Amino acid sequence: MDFFQHQLQQWTDWQAVMTSTATFEPLVRQIYLSENDPFKALEPVQSDFAATFQVGGTQIAIFPPAVIAPTTRDRYQTERFSLARVKRLGLAAPLLRHAGFIFDRYQFYYVIYEPLMGVPLTNFKATAKPDVKQALGQQVGLMLTQLNGPVTSFNTMPTTTPSADDLWADFGTDFVTERQRFLAAHPVTPNQFVHGNLVGDNLVVMTGRIGLQHFETACQGPRELELVPLILDAFAGDSDFLHGLLASLGQLDLVEAVLFGLLWRADGPMWLDRLMPTAPTNLAAVRTALTKLIKESKE
Repeated sequence: MDFFQHQLQQWTDWQAVMTSTATFEPLVRQIYLSENDPFKALEPVQSDFAATFQVGGTQIAIFPPAVIAPTTRDRYQTERFSLARVKRLGLAAPLLRHAGFIFDRYQFYYVIYEPLMGVPLTNFKATAKPDVKQALGQQVGLMLTQLNGPVTSFNTMPTTTPSADDLWADFGTDFVTERQRFLAAHPVTPNQFVHGNLVGDNLVVMTGRIGLQHFETACQGPRELELVPLILDAFAGDSDFLHGLLASLGQLDLVEAVLFGLLWRADGPMWLDRLMPTAPTNLAAVRTALTKLIKESKE
């Protein structure tokens, strides 16, 4: 008898059940039994990819089967590698307890961890005072100096080279050409560890420190990639956060660093749409928008 009863033929089939406690309870119960951990009632946890549930004091993330998600093994290995790495670095992150797979109707990879106990930055910043936001911005900058260190390749995500030109075609031929020239004029060694999705929901504010979570899309690449979601989403151009961040990053030209990261990333066009609702036709316009967002925070 299969513990997971639903047939999965496409991604929408997974989306329809990924928060269903009734669907996943038999499977999760069996996994916890195999790991000799006590099973508790499931509570769904929001996630874009894995079916994630709170189980007592732990959380389990069950990755979709490869039949509907070809990158699932890569994402599982990335989460596992990343949690082990941040633990060695002494950074605040979920504590990995178990990782493995179960053969059922499909092969499911999973990780079980003790989650961070705190408030996502997305919620916390709404009422945070300026001095608190500055302190958090500085903590994030110090954390990045550790997190974004050199690593050997740990997955197959194509982030050690710039994103393909065709992803930028909607901005016009001149923009694509200028982008090529800009990246060629800024050579980097793309061997740093990059979380890659430091949005507000993935930064957790705890007593006296800030932590990070959800590593399944982490990659090896230029450290500048990290700054794009951090500046445009997590901090959203907030002057207090940026004051603190700049205080800890030293002489970094933040405008040029974010511009580089934006133009390198495969989801760069999406971030550019968020920054500039009217599509730019040249890099000067992008640089101006970033300068307005970042430089004004220093005044």
